[in-house]
Amino acid sequence: MARIEIGKYLAVDSRVCGGRLIFKGTRIPVAHALEMTEAGYSPDGISKQYRGLVRPEAIREAQSLILRGFLKEETRKLKVAA
Repeated sequence: MARIEIGKYLAVDSRVCGGRLIFKGTRIPVAHALEMTEAGYSPDGISKQYRGLVRPEAIREAQSLILRGFLKEETRKLKVAA
């Protein structure tokens, strides 16, 4: 599979992280950041945890796409904080 870019901040590439949804320019799975939102972290707090490698806007984009049903990833059992 070739690289597929989703929105401004997300991508899937079979050569990176086993084809899992990641934040562009990183090897950070979107699912990890979304699990942190379930644990109570804000997008700004998650960005700080990843030393700014993931921008808060990227986390908000992932949350928005999941809430609108465009992405399923392995986050389907997670509640995404608005």
